[in-house]
Amino acid sequence: MKRSIWFHGLIAFMLILIGGILFRGYRIWSTNDFLFKEYFNLGDTVMPHWYPNATLGLGFLSLIGIILVYFYKKIGVYLTIIGLFGSVLIQPTFMPDGTLYSLFTLFVFIGYGLAVIIPHWKEFR
Repeated sequence: MKRSIWFHGLIAFMLILIGGILFRGYRIWSTNDFLFKEYFNLGDTVMPHWYPNATLGLGFLSLIGIILVYFYKKIGVYLTIIGLFGSVLIQPTFMPDGTLYSLFTLFVFIGYGLAVIIPHWKEFR
């Protein structure tokens, strides 16, 4: 199975984007406060206690999915989409930065990623 330059580009780009989701989740987990709070004038808003762990969990699920995509596993495609879509769904209404970044990552994987993956779908196990 020869991987094209587009396939390697997809994996590298998705690793960077998912790394951003993981970094954001780590920052929220370590500070127990969400980012850009002062820019949106949300000083009195309280973040749910489950949110940092859920963000990290879904980020790691997406990372595992991308690694499995690299090794031509069909379950990797599904894990990546489920992890990114779940990340979009759990975004609270007071975190517009996270919603946009997660949506961008999901759209990149569906738009660019599936255009690279679908022609090779029969090679996936």
